[in-house]
Amino acid sequence: MANPRQCTRSNGSDKPTVLVVEDVVLVRMLLADLLRERGFEVIEASTTEDAVRVLKADFPVHVVLSDVYMPGSAMDGVALARWVHEHRPDLKVILGSGVVSTLDAADAAFFEGPLLQKPYKREELEQRVRAALGDFEFPDT
Repeated sequence: MANPRQCTRSNGSDKPTVLVVEDVVLVRMLLADLLRERGFEVIEASTTEDAVRVLKADFPVHVVLSDVYMPGSAMDGVALARWVHEHRPDLKVILGSGVVSTLDAADAAFFEGPLLQKPYKREELEQRVRAALGDFEFPDT
């Protein structure tokens, strides 16, 4: 598999791509719009199963941003982070939640912590995504 930091979208974009996994359509749309405004490409998934399909299809994803609680999905966000760790270890996962919860300490190895709290703060969200990208070279704008 190619290094995702070297991939480009089929449209030729060299912007980093965030896979947003969120079951609440309005929240997902707001996140996607916010990230696009900040210079990211975005792929949206409403379930963890959709996210896995995107990742198995080898789309050029650089970071996964997922809600923890995903009603109607076979996996929650933590299970998705474990799947990503096992199958796409090149990707970083950021988890967020609107519910105050404690996650098992062992799960911390599968995502870039700490857990993002909803409602997301624009600056914190962008900072966390950029930190997860590490040495990704952003194009000059």
